[in-house]
Amino acid sequence: MSRKHDPTKARRHWVYSREEVREMYGVCDGTISNWVRAGLKPVENTRPQLFAGYKLRQFLTNMRWPDGRPPQNGRLFCSVCIGFKALVTETINTSSVGTTCLSVTGMCTDCHSMLQADLSPDVVPEIFAASINLPGDSSEVIGDGVSGAVCRNGASIPPETNSANLHRLYDFRIYLESNRELDERTVDEYLRAVSRMSLLLGHKPFEQISIADARRFKDELRRRRELGGSQGLSGSTVLHTLSCCGTLFTWLQRRPAITMDPDLPGYFKLSRKERAAESSMVKGTSLNFDQALCLFMAMPASTPIEVRNRAVIAMLTTTGIRVAALVTLRGKHVNIMTRWINQDPREVNTKFSKHIHTYCLDLGYGLLDAIQEWDRWRQANGFGRDAPFFLPDRYIQSNAIGLGYRSAETSVPECWKSDDPIQRIIKDAAQAADIPEENISSHDFRKILHPFLSKRGSMAIIEEVALQLNLGHTPTETIRKHYASMQNGEREEILDELCRRALSHRTELELYLAFERGEITLADPDYERARGIYERNSEG
Repeated sequence: MSRKHDPTKARRHWVYSREEVREMYGVCDGTISNWVRAGLKPVENTRPQLFAGYKLRQFLTNMRWPDGRPPQNGRLFCSVCIGFKALVTETINTSSVGTTCLSVTGMCTDCHSMLQADLSPDVVPEIFAASINLPGDSSEVIGDGVSGAVCRNGASIPPETNSANLHRLYDFRIYLESNRELDERTVDEYLRAVSRMSLLLGHKPFEQISIADARRFKDELRRRRELGGSQGLSGSTVLHTLSCCGTLFTWLQRRPAITMDPDLPGYFKLSRKERAAESSMVKGTSLNFDQALCLFMAMPASTPIEVRNRAVIAMLTTTGIRVAALVTLRGKHVNIMTRWINQDPREVNTKFSKHIHTYCLDLGYGLLDAIQEWDRWRQANGFGRDAPFFLPDRYIQSNAIGLGYRSAETSVPECWKSDDPIQRIIKDAAQAADIPEENISSHDFRKILHPFLSKRGSMAIIEEVALQLNLGHTPTETIRKHYASMQNGEREEILDELCRRALSHRTELELYLAFERGEITLADPDYERARGIYERNSEG
């Protein structure tokens, strides 16, 4: 029996048929039967035979590592999450096993599964240290960020365990994939939302869920939304979760032999007042281009760390790049000479794993110069193509005994493990610029380019398409038909002209009159624009 099958191929919240498992791992039907005899438990002993994704992951993990895996940096291996996870501090228990061994048990911080390992007493302090070393405390956290007792927006949610519900979820997944033609990531979000509901309702059978249960679930989501911060749910997450659950019960109503209140799906919506309040929120007004410049101008640049921090703000402002991609950029992804950033999803954490080519806009005020200054420091100190473009503090600050930073030769440079350092850089810059820091986040930088360029640059359709492609957005069907094949060189010229126009302080009328009177020369950067305005308005 091969032990090289990748457990992570199976999604935790999905339910698979026997045929799907066979195709996913490229094995024969006899291998599946051997797995069942070896301990892989199907949902029920009925046909068609179904397997829960998290059970399949657990089985394949135990098959690959039958003796378990030793802890790593104070974290135990979780066979549900398929990764090394810290334990929730309040759940850690130790008991003696012989004279030289301790049994350590505790709850996984992501999926809340109970983990156990027999360890040497010398390792136990590392377990406690890892459980309290949260991402907000240090940029040196190893592995993915961990969450507390309440799941964060992106944290793992325990999967469905009710066998009857698992059958329904399998049929629901087939419906989403076949009838609604949703991609895998979207289907996974639907199943995660349903798992969140089922968890809060005690894994109650879907057919028995009542209007009172729907109200209780909605009230719990409201409570978590009001928590705010890392321990709460955002408004969009609440709306998305309720919408996915409503879709499930709308689909269940059409299933034969299922009787439920016809009004039940309607209760998986927020009240009209709450929806109106959510839709009336003005998005992106917490930061504008002028405020972003204030942040940049207020930042010092006397030390390497300060030079890096200014470059971070400059790149966020000139590209609108997502923070998850920013922290995973390496030197080979950024071409300072051409000002192009190659967000390769194989190495850069991009949304939906899209391959995005981003052009750094020339918005003046020394923004591009700040990025170039940081790149010169990197190269002068031996950090090349494979090193992170934005190096963590430990590579560029003096150590405790004053012997200088940790150079590229002493260890392999690693990227930041989370976006917390970037958020701290933004908060520090806001504080230096005397701007309320609680109103600014990294994502707000994506929302400053379009309002600024559309208002100051009188953006045309082709220019808007170029900007949307630069941000990694997918144009609508009509626009994609005509402009999706836009080459990088063409986009570069369009965006350069748009930025130059937006930064010009002369109106179209002033440029028209200046060209008509011969007051503008070829050396003037607005000459071509003035000539175009004059020719366009003189044709009539």
